[in-house]
Amino acid sequence: MLKFPGLASQSVAVFSFGKTFHATGWKVGYAVAAEPLTKEIRKAHQFITFSVNTPVQLALAEFMSNPANYLHLGEFFQQKRNFFLEQIRKSSFEPLPCSGSYFQLLSYKSISDKSDIAMAEWLTKEHKLASIPVSVFYEGNVQDHLLRFCFAKEEETLREAGRILNQL
Repeated sequence: MLKFPGLASQSVAVFSFGKTFHATGWKVGYAVAAEPLTKEIRKAHQFITFSVNTPVQLALAEFMSNPANYLHLGEFFQQKRNFFLEQIRKSSFEPLPCSGSYFQLLSYKSISDKSDIAMAEWLTKEHKLASIPVSVFYEGNVQDHLLRFCFAKEEETLREAGRILNQL
């Protein structure tokens, strides 16, 4: 939206340093918008968030000072996705095309009739493999038999997830 002047003047783009730069857990975000919009955002922000811890702010500033730290994140995440998909190639799960994300949707229609919440709970309790049921993002009882898996993990973790998924 920010690339198009007509939309940029009316839009607020909200980002997470942790998600964007593969440093989850830092819980620091930022918003980009036209000045009249950020003026209003700052009015609310001053009462919502007192401050972000200083060490994390300094670490992010240092990280951002070197473009090599973030200019190749697209390729980095594509390599992770490809590695994860290779690990589950022999499974009965069907990957859906997913772009611009570090999550991979997998259909388990050919494996189970369980709801996605029940399937996610079962995978977690019985196999120690966490996933997100897609229905939690929708209103109503949407059941597409889809689970969301994060592939922004160490290769050893992805290899183990593949081992588990291939056995189901």
